[in-house]
Formats: sequence, C-alpha cells, structure tokens
Amino acid sequence: MQKTIPEVFFETAKKYSEKAALFYKKEGVYFPVTYKEFSDKVKIFSAYLQSAGVEPADKVAILSENRPEWIISDLSIMAAGAITVPLHTSFSADAICRVLEHSESKILIVSNAELLNKVLLSRNPILKIEKIIFLETPSAGQREIWGQKLISWQNIFSEQINQNFKIVSRDPEACCSIIYTSGTTGDPKGVVLSHKNFLSNAEAVSQAVSISDKDVFLSFLPLSHVLERLAGYYVPILLHGSAVAYAEGIKQMPQNLKEARPTIIISVPRVFEKFHDAIWDKVNASSAVSQKIFKWALKQNKKSFTYKIADLLAFKKVRDSLGGRLRLAVSGGASLSDQIERFFSKIGITILEGYGLTETSPVISVNRENDSKLGSVGKAIPGIEVKIAGNKEILVRGPSVFSGYFKNDFETEKSFDKDGWFYTGDLGFIDKSGFLTIIGRAKEMIVTSGGKNVWPERMENLLNNDKFISQSMIIGNKRKFISALIVPDWQEVEIYFKQNNLQLQEHSKLINSPILLDIFQKRLDEKINPNLHEYEQIRKFKILPQEFSQEAGELTATLKLRRHIIESHCQKSIEAMYS
Repeated sequence: MQKTIPEVFFETAKKYSEKAALFYKKEGVYFPVTYKEFSDKVKIFSAYLQSAGVEPADKVAILSENRPEWIISDLSIMAAGAITVPLHTSFSADAICRVLEHSESKILIVSNAELLNKVLLSRNPILKIEKIIFLETPSAGQREIWGQKLISWQNIFSEQINQNFKIVSRDPEACCSIIYTSGTTGDPKGVVLSHKNFLSNAEAVSQAVSISDKDVFLSFLPLSHVLERLAGYYVPILLHGSAVAYAEGIKQMPQNLKEARPTIIISVPRVFEKFHDAIWDKVNASSAVSQKIFKWALKQNKKSFTYKIADLLAFKKVRDSLGGRLRLAVSGGASLSDQIERFFSKIGITILEGYGLTETSPVISVNRENDSKLGSVGKAIPGIEVKIAGNKEILVRGPSVFSGYFKNDFETEKSFDKDGWFYTGDLGFIDKSGFLTIIGRAKEMIVTSGGKNVWPERMENLLNNDKFISQSMIIGNKRKFISALIVPDWQEVEIYFKQNNLQLQEHSKLINSPILLDIFQKRLDEKINPNLHEYEQIRKFKILPQEFSQEAGELTATLKLRRHIIESHCQKSIEAMYS
C-alpha cells in the first residue's frame, strides 16, 4: 500500500526517536534536534496550520534559506493535506510576486528581515496572502506594516497546539508540491509533483546509492531546488534515519565541513571546482617539499603499495580539511569535468555524477560506487525507463515523472508524446553497457552562421578547468565564429601579478590590461583551442570584472548559467567582439 511523505516520516521518526535528525548552528556551535523533537514540532505546526484554516490542496509557500524550520514547515504543510510551494531566495521581488500569485498561495513562511523586505517590494499583488509566518521575532516596524497578517513562529510554538493534531489523509498520487523551475531558458513554470513521485524516486535512489542511519549529510544547496530536497532531505530523513546538518552558506563551507564532519554531500560541479581550486591554493602556498610530495602522490596507482604512503603523506590531510569522514559526494545540475572527478577519486573521495530534472523528481540516472563510467551520468535508476529519440533527445518514463505544469495545459501537452514519454529537452546517448551521456541541452545548442553545431557546456568546462578562469560563457549562435565571456579567478591573477612584480589595479581597469589579455590569449592558444575542433575554437574573448551571480539573475539556484540574462547584461561586450 502506498503512503504519503508525512506518513513515512512519522514512521521513521518513531523508529529513530532518540537519534539526532538535524543539526543547526547557533552562536558558533552545532546543536542537535532529535527525531522525536523534530516530529513534535511538525505536529505542533501542522495543527496550527489546520487551525488557521489551511485545507487540503491549499498552497503554502516557503521563502527561506536552509534551516530546520524549512523541513518542519514542508512536512507540516503536507501533514495538513496542503501543497508546499518553495521559493528560491535568489528570486527577485518581481519573481516572488509572480510565483505567489500564480500558485494561489494562501500562507507565506519567511525566514528573515531581508527576505521579508523583498516581499514588501511586491506587496500589492500578494494581498491574497492571508498570513505571513515570520521565523524571526518581528520588529515594531514590521508589525506596523503587516499588522495581524504577520505571525511569529516562536508564538506558534509557545502555544503548543498539538493536542488537536491529526494527519490529513491524502491520495499518494495527489499533488504535494509545486516547484517553479529556475528558468535557464525562460520564465519559471510550476512543476506539479506528488507524494508518489517523490517517494518512488527516493526509494530508487536508495537502491542505487548506499546510505545508512550512520550517515551525516551537510546541506547547503538550496532546499527550494528539487535535487537538495530529494537527495539531501527526503532520502536521508524519510528512508534511512540519517542526520542532516545545515551549512551557513557557501563561504562558510570549509569551516562547516570541519565542524559537522559529514559523510555525504550533495552538490553541483561549481562547488567541486571551488574545492579543487582551494586545495591547490593550499598546496601551492606550502613548502617546496610539500608540493613535490603532493604532486608525486597524485601519480601513484591506487592499487599500489606506494599509494598507501601517498595517502598517509598527502591525501589524508586534504580529507581532514573536509571533515575527515567524507566518503561520498553526489554531483548533479550540470556536467562535471573528468579532471575534477579524477582528482577527487585519487585523493579518496568518490563523486557520483547523476542526471535529473525538476519534472522527474529529480533523479533519472546516477553512477554507482562500483559501477561507474567517467564522463557519463550513470545508468537509469530502478523503475525509470530512458530512451533516445531520433533527434538524440532523451525521453523518460516512470513513476517519478510529473503529471504536468500548474495551470499550463499547453506546455504540459507539448512535454509528452502519445505513449507517455516525457521530452527532457536534453540530448544524449546510451552506450552498450547502459551508461547515459549528456551531449547538451537542445535549447542551448549554438548553431554558427556556417551551420556548425557547438555544445557550449563542454567548452565552458574546458575553460573553467584553467586555474586563471573562474567562470565562462561561450557565444556564437548565428555568428561567424565562437567567442567567450571570461570571468578570471582574481585570486590567481593577483598571485601571478605579485610574483612577477606587476602593478595591480582595480578589476574594472585590469580587464583591459595588455598583460592580462596576453595571459588569456596564450592560455587559449596553448591549452584550450588545441582540444577543440576548428569550428569550435575561440577566436575572441572579453574579460569581465565580476562573477555571474544569482543576485543579478544570471545563475539558477544550482549555479547554472541563465544565458539569455547574461547575454542581455553583456550585450555591448559581445557586440564589440563581432564588430
């Protein structure tokens, strides 16, 4: 018999009642929340929501960074029979307004003053919101603006309204969440997902990846994104009785890794690239002897006796800097470079690259610990069918595939064929052993004016692997040649300038420095272009002073490029390369 997400949670919470479920950081220390405490809080908040008039199928939105209250809210909403609408904290005020209005959300849960101010900017269109539940203590000014509509989270829990709690029975195939895609190619669409969608995917992932109640996850990808929600929350909490610690943010990750000492992290390639660069920065800043030892260690065969010496002398120190217990990492959201994957494997950390979409809840395929192929995204997880169409598009069918887009029948009908296969929009191929490889996103394919097809993501990975490059974006659609926007790794640039006694300037001035332009031109000529077909080679480039950011709308929640936004912001720079 199928169950709903809250039903599964309460069973797990009862089984592991005295075990730590969550860890949150306060005043410099990580504090635990047991499964019993967690369960009690869900009951209290769900009872409050029901007493506040939340009915089955009502929508309740969450606008918050990762923290225990996020998942307490999610489970409470579902236990009340309602539907969770997660909002990315990186959304603009306008985007928040559009999602709240389109989703018909009745209640909004907001974590902090900064996000509450974003809501204030879109106040008029959210007058339909009946209550705003604020996780912080409201100020007098905030109470004056919002009046009785603003409810304090602390007050809800001080009243202890759980004696009337009763889980609302729902069909497992009923909608439990509407997730608005971050929109790399256009406006967000509301993906309708059910309890069955999520639970079938969580169970299939659990068969593909080994997880136990001894595991500790470090959560830092946004819970508003389906990858972290499924792999970093539903899988460990609902199915395994594992613990989840919440990182304070990407900048605090190095410190949080040492404090929480996770065994598993869920991430995206950009984060692993930053880890890789940080490790090399430490190596390069060490003594000449230490550098030689590390480089020697990387050359040792993993099956040899000398590798054990290498591990003891070099790699154990690196793993200790990441908490010392990290045994497994899962990468999704975009393609991971082979170089990064090989590097982490050599130092003793397995990265399993996978593939999925919001519409598939999300995991479609993943490499296994003992069955993987470099450059692929693994084999399909149990219960998921994958096939390749004549135009190389990846089609998917299975219990975790969504039912459609909320209030958007046109897009829903376009997304499925007559036999129920979902068009992913990604192109790829499956080899004889069943490993799926992604070529690129169909909408992101560049077609030059000469009719050549170019896949930008693969080329951007090549660029981003260069120590002087932090980010890049390939340009060339309907153009005569390929060019690139390049964001330098300014830390590496500054080190180089100091070592060579060159004058440093502000980044905005340095981007036009003949010395810096010459450095990048040589790296393109010697390291990048020789690995590309002639029609792919980067003929011109423009250096940018600042990184692409979520705040500017240039990156999605999982740090993928929103190409149309970047092109709009950099239009003058792009046109200058083709003039």
